[in-house]
Amino acid sequence: MFSKGVVGDLEQLMGITRLKAFAPSLLLILALFLVFALGCSSNQAATPEPGTGVSKSGATATPFPTSTAPARTIEPTKTVVSTPPSPSPAPALEPLLLHVPAPVDESGVEVGFVRVMGSTSGSSVTVNGLVADLLPDGEFRRDISLRDGVNLIEVVALDDAGQAASQQIVVFLVSPTAGLPFTLLHPLDGLEVSEPMIDVVGVTRPDTVIGVNDIPVEVNGSGIFSTTIALEEGPNLLEVVAADIEGNVRFQTSVVFFLP
Repeated sequence: MFSKGVVGDLEQLMGITRLKAFAPSLLLILALFLVFALGCSSNQAATPEPGTGVSKSGATATPFPTSTAPARTIEPTKTVVSTPPSPSPAPALEPLLLHVPAPVDESGVEVGFVRVMGSTSGSSVTVNGLVADLLPDGEFRRDISLRDGVNLIEVVALDDAGQAASQQIVVFLVSPTAGLPFTLLHPLDGLEVSEPMIDVVGVTRPDTVIGVNDIPVEVNGSGIFSTTIALEEGPNLLEVVAADIEGNVRFQTSVVFFLP
């Protein structure tokens, strides 16, 4: 039989022998454990933080593609304001013309009636509010009565555009200088005209006989007479003679220059 010391040595030797028998298996298990542990640690270090491309170890990692759609840009609403076309400028209006040659302003008349005559580019004429006769060529005339002393005559012309033109004339009703009242209203001595015809107008008593350059002229109920005389180029002498049944005679001459 073996002694206790021998037995202990044998048990110790048997334990070492068993350990050597299992040593390869233990080493393999240890190696597998180390590989697993290293693999887990590597995966954890390479995982990026959510929403970033940086891993916990500080290394840059490729970001995962996302399916987030780009933000939609909302265009501001455009308000289109339509500007109406500018109106065409109105054509310039021609000035309204008014010319009143008779009676002459501040003239004296020996009879209580007078013929207001002239021309205009308007469409209507009034004399002291009374409508005048307007001819197609723009000539107008209106007979009005006078009172003793000063008489204000206002002539107003209007056109279709609403324009107005006016002229005021003062006429004095005076006593006759002779037995037969007589006044030559038109034309004035020395008048220059560019038209070959001239109106000769005056006033006297209704029963008076009138001649212009020896041509008889009719007198109306107000004592107004009027005629038209043809002119020659240059100076033209007009002689107006008035006579009544009582033998009273009045005459007046006027030179008119026709300058075509």
